[in-house]
Amino acid sequence: MSRAKKGDILYCEVCGLEVIVEEECGCANVGVICCEEPMINKGPAPPKKKPAVKKNAPKKSVKKTAAKKKPAKKKKR
Repeated sequence: MSRAKKGDILYCEVCGLEVIVEEECGCANVGVICCEEPMINKGPAPPKKKPAVKKNAPKKSVKKTAAKKKPAKKKKR
C-alpha cells in the first residue's frame, strides 16, 4: 500500500466509509484498517468549493427630473 498524503481520500469497500487525510504522520507503511480490510486510496480530495459571491448587478439608471415648482403665492395687499 502506498503512503497516504495530505488531502488523499481513503475508502472502505465493505462499509463505504471515506476518510480524508489531514496530516501525514510519517509512521511505517501500514494501511488504515476498516471492517478487517485495508482501506483503498482513492487519490486526492476534490478542492473545497468556495461560497458563491454575488457580483453587484449594474444599477439601473434613474433619470432625475427637475422638481416641479409650485406656483408662487400671490401676496396680499
